[in-house]
Amino acid sequence: MKTAIKNPFVITAITLILFKGILKLPINTTIVEIFDLTIQQSDNISRLLKNLVIIILAIYAIKKLKLVELSGLSKHIKLQNKFLILIPLYLVIIGVFSLLGTDLSNISVIDFILLSLAMLSVGFVEEFIFRGILQSVFLKKYSQRKNGILISIFLPAALFGGLHLFSLDMSNIAASIGQFVYAFFIGATFGAILLKTNKIVPLAIIHGLIDIVFTINTLLDDGAIAGELGQQDIGQAIGSMLVVLPLFIVGLFIIRKISPARVQEKIDLSNKI
Repeated sequence: MKTAIKNPFVITAITLILFKGILKLPINTTIVEIFDLTIQQSDNISRLLKNLVIIILAIYAIKKLKLVELSGLSKHIKLQNKFLILIPLYLVIIGVFSLLGTDLSNISVIDFILLSLAMLSVGFVEEFIFRGILQSVFLKKYSQRKNGILISIFLPAALFGGLHLFSLDMSNIAASIGQFVYAFFIGATFGAILLKTNKIVPLAIIHGLIDIVFTINTLLDDGAIAGELGQQDIGQAIGSMLVVLPLFIVGLFIIRKISPARVQEKIDLSNKI
């Protein structure tokens, strides 16, 4: 049993099953009935509540699996290469510019707050799960092998992108594939930045900010739900991929600068504490 628990693929399977299982819990309807909220409000509240549970479980798993140093939650390792954290902020800026000219005056303050909290929690959940747990368990197993660091970063990033294909709609296949590549590029780069900066919380916040600026416009449509794929043609899908391509290219350069010896130091430190 101990060997199975140390296997990164077993840990990945258990983590993703729990992750998706909690997200599928049908509490939206109950919230609507009890508090007489709109569908969007209930969706964001339920998303926030479920994400808080996932975050707590993720932190517990990170500590239990001795991944604290690799995950970027260590108090013993200082923040380094701070400027790298600022790189993904260009996506937030693009999101803000995309809203220029859009009339947001009809959005209520409470709806904006609920959406912001929900999307911020999404950023924390996805970073803690895919970078904090999954990337760390693969690094712990394979970081000293040839291309081990690259594989350990790319596998969780691919899984992160793959989640966007779970509800693949053949009539909206361009959007699904575009989202897969978009998420993979972001996941790989965030994974590299985490290893160079040693801190996951700033990345989780930026991830949340990106989600916020790109989902605000869903509040203008009563039937829209943040996170659901909108219809896209091939041109729009390619456009979304090109937006994050520079980030991915930078991520590849960062990966080349990651020291296997430094990663091993973190692993050794985790095992001692």
